[in-house]
Amino acid sequence: NGFGHITVGSKFMNYLFSPSELDYKAKKCQRCFYILKKYKINPGDKPPPVFSNFDVVQKNYFKNLNSKDLTEQLPDGKFMNKDNLPGLIISDILEDNDGRKFQLRGVPDIVIKFKNKNDGYGIIDFKTTNLSNTKSDNYKYQLEAYAQIFKKPGATKTAPTPKLGPITHMGVLQFFPEKIFKHQISNCDLKMQMSYSPLKRNEEDFFKHITNLINFLEQEKVPDFNSNCNYCKFVQGQFNL
Repeated sequence: NGFGHITVGSKFMNYLFSPSELDYKAKKCQRCFYILKKYKINPGDKPPPVFSNFDVVQKNYFKNLNSKDLTEQLPDGKFMNKDNLPGLIISDILEDNDGRKFQLRGVPDIVIKFKNKNDGYGIIDFKTTNLSNTKSDNYKYQLEAYAQIFKKPGATKTAPTPKLGPITHMGVLQFFPEKIFKHQISNCDLKMQMSYSPLKRNEEDFFKHITNLINFLEQEKVPDFNSNCNYCKFVQGQFNL
């Protein structure tokens, strides 16, 4: 699948997108995103492992609590776990605004089943970052992508993705280190500020975004080097090492 497609033999089937790359990678550097999706060359610009460790610790703490322990902006509910939600989820085949096929595949942070059936489900992403009331806007396509997966689920080789709906709440729970209030020789207790940024769903904007991405990926010319991208500058030999 060297051109960002899933193929069977030589038969074209669809584009495959990870929800997490729809906001970050597509915006950071168009050249790197184009090369990643068409030629599977990854610049390796992953966040430092410490952020993954923060994510694991945060989810382990909250996973058995009520969703209202995250924020009063959410209804009563419980986090779905590995018994009722596979770690990797995938959509069925979807179509962009021009009828081109694509799929979505990823690992959601938190999926909540609310106590009241009319409240449906929620999708929450944990981020260790500077606090902002509008932080969820930076991850709107990622969050909506997970909602689309649950709306029209597919199946991986190991497990089907459940159909969940309605998805009534989406947002980002932010964590920011505030102070160390106690320590010993080999560890310390860290206090973190928390803030929830909700997001209103916008399916029309999501499919417009996917359509624009596929239009971009179907152009034949590789985009120019980006002077604000360290990987592009490295390839150009602009570092004076």
